[in-house]
Amino acid sequence: MLYLGIDQHARQITISLRDENGDVMQARQVSTQPEKIKAFLEQLSRKGLQNGESFVAVLEVCGFNDWLIRMLKDYRCPKVVLIQPDERKKCKTDRRDAAALSELLWVNRDRLLQGKPVRGLRQVDIACSTDQENRRLTTLRKEAGQARTRLVNTIRHILRRHNLQWEMPAKTFPTQSAVAWLKQVVLPEIDRLEMNHLLADLEHIRSV
Repeated sequence: MLYLGIDQHARQITISLRDENGDVMQARQVSTQPEKIKAFLEQLSRKGLQNGESFVAVLEVCGFNDWLIRMLKDYRCPKVVLIQPDERKKCKTDRRDAAALSELLWVNRDRLLQGKPVRGLRQVDIACSTDQENRRLTTLRKEAGQARTRLVNTIRHILRRHNLQWEMPAKTFPTQSAVAWLKQVVLPEIDRLEMNHLLADLEHIRSV
């Protein structure tokens, strides 16, 4: 078994690869350009096949783990450990982080491979694609609701600025009649321009 620690960034990953004895076999940076990271994983997979081994990997949670986790599993990586990073040290480098991750994986290999907890280490469950889509949909709905509230509040503020809220033909907003009125109500030039943009954004959110 080989143990791969990965420090992930948008433009490159930094890896530290250890063998069964815990010795570092390889430490390097790999571009995240598709052809280059595929070439690295193909080489790693072939090396494992030649020796009758597979490899496991560990990486920290970030905003763009999904594609890398999928790719690792495509290249004979039966176990990907995703962990929550601890407090950042002041003196850190990508190479040190990758080395620390591969050492952590190797030292705790038995428990991590069995899916058991490790003291002081917060593991994060890797959701299936359906769960990820559902979570993302929930997040999008929440963000859309928050954006709608901000737009409505801004529109109301413009009306109050000119004491026009009394003329709106509906008590609730945004109704079709209220929106139609807002599109033609007379406002100073800058406020009219802002109102047009706000109504366009509101219409977009309502159509989502």
